[in-house]
Amino acid sequence: MNCRRGCTLEVSFEGNRLISVTGNGCGRGKAFAEREISETKARFLSEIRLIGSKEFLPVKTEKAIPKEKLSEAEAFCKGFRVPIPIRIGDVLVNDFCQTGVRLIALKSIR
Repeated sequence: MNCRRGCTLEVSFEGNRLISVTGNGCGRGKAFAEREISETKARFLSEIRLIGSKEFLPVKTEKAIPKEKLSEAEAFCKGFRVPIPIRIGDVLVNDFCQTGVRLIALKSIR
């Protein structure tokens, strides 16, 4: 597991109970690992291709989605294409992977 600071964490747990964390460079690593194990949802960030451009468009979900949907979400983004122009904040999908959450653009591209 990688924390947001970039540390590679070694985590031992039973069910949803954290046993130990090693590899963290600061005290926040343990708290991060506890949240990752106990949370059932996560924000999704990815990139999608644009029609008529070699550029990629960064995207994110407006809210957290169930973790079990993350693989499906990534597969969807690999095959999804949108035409340009795009404005930051544009809603690309209203019910992303049947989660009820919107997928939005993080960058404007002309």
